[in-house]
Amino acid sequence: MTIFPSNTTPSIVANGLVSGLNTSQLIQAMLQPYQQQETDIQNQQSTINSQVQDYQAINSDLVALQTAASTLSQNSGWNVRQATSSDSTVATATAAAGTPVGSVQFLVKQLAAANSLISAGSVSSTSTIVDSSPSFLLSQGGAQYGFASLASGSGLSLGSHTIDVTQASQAASSTGTAVLGSQSSGIAVSSSNDTLAVTVNGTAYNLTIADSPSGGYSGTGLLAAVNSAISSAGASGVLQAGYDSAGHLILSTLNQGSSQSLQITGGSALSTLGLSAMTSATTGVDGIVSLDGTSTTLTNIAAGQSVTLTGPNGSVAATLVGSSAQSQVNSSLLATGSLTATNVSTGSGSLADLVANVNGAGTGITASAIQTGTNQYVLQLTSSTTGSAADLSVATGAFSSSGLGTLQTASAGADAEIQIGGAGGYTLSSQTNTFNGLLPGLTVNVVSQSSTPVTVSVSPDASAMADQVQKLVDTANAALSDVQKYAGYDAATKKGGPLMGSPELASMTNEIQAIVASVTGTSSLGNARAVGITLNDGTISFDKNAFQTAFAANPSGVAAMFTQGGTFSASSSSYAGMVSLTYAGNTTRPGSYSVVVNHSATQAVDTGASLAGGTISSPETLTIAMGSATVDYTTTNGQTLAAVAAGLNTAMAGAGINLTAQVVNGTQLQLVSAGYGSATNFSVTSSNTAAGSTGLGGATAGKAAGFAGTDVAGTINGVAATGSGQFLSAPTTDSTLAGLTLQITAQGITSSTNLGSFTYSPGVAQSLATMANAMSNPATGNITAVINGLQNQSQGLNSQISFYTNIVSQERQLLLNRFAQLESQLGTLKNQQSALTSALSGLG
Repeated sequence: MTIFPSNTTPSIVANGLVSGLNTSQLIQAMLQPYQQQETDIQNQQSTINSQVQDYQAINSDLVALQTAASTLSQNSGWNVRQATSSDSTVATATAAAGTPVGSVQFLVKQLAAANSLISAGSVSSTSTIVDSSPSFLLSQGGAQYGFASLASGSGLSLGSHTIDVTQASQAASSTGTAVLGSQSSGIAVSSSNDTLAVTVNGTAYNLTIADSPSGGYSGTGLLAAVNSAISSAGASGVLQAGYDSAGHLILSTLNQGSSQSLQITGGSALSTLGLSAMTSATTGVDGIVSLDGTSTTLTNIAAGQSVTLTGPNGSVAATLVGSSAQSQVNSSLLATGSLTATNVSTGSGSLADLVANVNGAGTGITASAIQTGTNQYVLQLTSSTTGSAADLSVATGAFSSSGLGTLQTASAGADAEIQIGGAGGYTLSSQTNTFNGLLPGLTVNVVSQSSTPVTVSVSPDASAMADQVQKLVDTANAALSDVQKYAGYDAATKKGGPLMGSPELASMTNEIQAIVASVTGTSSLGNARAVGITLNDGTISFDKNAFQTAFAANPSGVAAMFTQGGTFSASSSSYAGMVSLTYAGNTTRPGSYSVVVNHSATQAVDTGASLAGGTISSPETLTIAMGSATVDYTTTNGQTLAAVAAGLNTAMAGAGINLTAQVVNGTQLQLVSAGYGSATNFSVTSSNTAAGSTGLGGATAGKAAGFAGTDVAGTINGVAATGSGQFLSAPTTDSTLAGLTLQITAQGITSSTNLGSFTYSPGVAQSLATMANAMSNPATGNITAVINGLQNQSQGLNSQISFYTNIVSQERQLLLNRFAQLESQLGTLKNQQSALTSALSGLG
């Protein structure tokens, strides 16, 4: 038998080997009172933890409900659209959320096509040598930058090369201010207004325009007469006339670059043509092209010209586009942009090697050796990209020394074209068969040509909206089901759930049912029953067909039942409709709130000087900057402010500057921002601020003058609000307004003015989102508070459990030691008994 000292813990409890007692059972029985108290507290903690899990499950239901409700609480959540085509064999369409409801009708004139070239001749086999040059240059899309074809030049290395037009070329030109091109008649020319004096490239020419017929020239007739006068004066090799897109007459040098100059020096036809005499000559602009980073400047550029581009890795021979590629007589022959040209090895020079190497280059150009007959193979090159902008820019004569001959067009690259509005409408083109922007957010894919119009219609998507409402109903039912599961009473088992009696869950159930039964938002349709939502035995039912019928009949009325909304009661008819809801938080309370504006939001405005006759007499260059965008615009002597405004609007739109130029009082130019507020600002710098200039750039030439709008200022419900443009926002910390934001469109207010009262009315979805947030918010939610309280209780029981665990451990140790001592003592006595017995036996 092992004897344990009183201060040690035996590793094994030995039942009484001496005493015969079952010490383990005795110890366990003596510890039972202490262990029972520990077990009771552990069971209590387990019950609390189970309740926490049940509440957390309901909290998850509420988060899902809030998510589904929030989607439908905003007007943007109801902007789901569907697009339908009257003939899907001609065109199909999709509509993004928010696409305006409406329709567009068009004819499909042609589909997009890829450019394909085919050899004029053939060779007897694919092993035939068709190219003695070591390489062949592949590129596409060069025409949009001014290159009709590109070919490898001296020493050009194999692989990819970058060709950048870094500066567009321009002719020396002058554009008139009179709109002539669209006139059908009435442009009178006679001996009193038929001359025009010009100097082109330093040579003076006197043009005489033939007298107009009875009734005057049409725009087309006048242009022909001007070009005839140019030819008669011997200037047709250097000068040409045309119209811009607005119908203004253009005089332009034939070639482009800084070597070209033009000066209109006088003539009796100036006024009729809308032209002005020039105090000095204007010059063209050089085209600058870089090959792999090395620039070539072209000072005299002619349509169809051949030029050599030299780079660090060899040269490229380029042929420029012809004049037919120009949109108007002074449009750039070289336009800014970048393209990649890949120099591919021809291998042995055979047709097979050429085809294999072209296809292996990954340039988007496919080569094919097509057998057209016995011992007859032709070469075909095809772009993998449709549209005219992806036409092949290759040397068509590269294989002319072989049987292949020159490359000819098998199929022209073509943009897809649709005609809007019938025969009198306009044509749109796309490099692919996809068109965007017929309506904002609408994408149309054309499938085939049509001789009859096809109509694409956009309407609210009732089915998609029904699915979203169904999700809202499903999440609400999930929450109600879990409340019944955890807090309800089961009549069959006569037992209540573990959370039965919870006031928070009872309140949650009552609120969900009350919202569904009575909330109407700003809709005139009544409650949710009108759109197929009903209460049914503690759950919510949804009739999708009833909803779709109601939505199709009145989409805005149905949306108003679910979304945040409000009505504004103006204090004066002059403010009617000038306050609207932009945002309300989940804790914004329904109610009516007074709206007071101290001053309205304003746009950024720059108003120039008053000019006699509304005409520029002192030209300048204006630099307009807004954000990171900048644009330069140069005025000319005698230019009208209307023409300046038109030119500025075109330039600013192209640069992404959201300003509008307009003429006020007939004598002043004004720039106005589209947006409102201090964040809307721009600057104007003028090269000339002398009298006769626009006066837009302030008083100092070369120094930027800044202009900015102001933010609206005022109060909502007497609470100071923050203005941003036209938007007035209450503090998010305000317990009633909670970030309520209103758009104030009233203008001209400069002192405190009561506009009226705004009544905020959350709809069904927003009310459910508000309720779910009030219950489940991680910081302030009612159920969150219950969970936190239970978790604190559970944590508090840990110390009690630890206390009884220690008592049981200490008592067990004490009992073990005592029984060990007992066995030891009994063993000693037994030994003594044996000794005495032996001694007594000896005496006998």
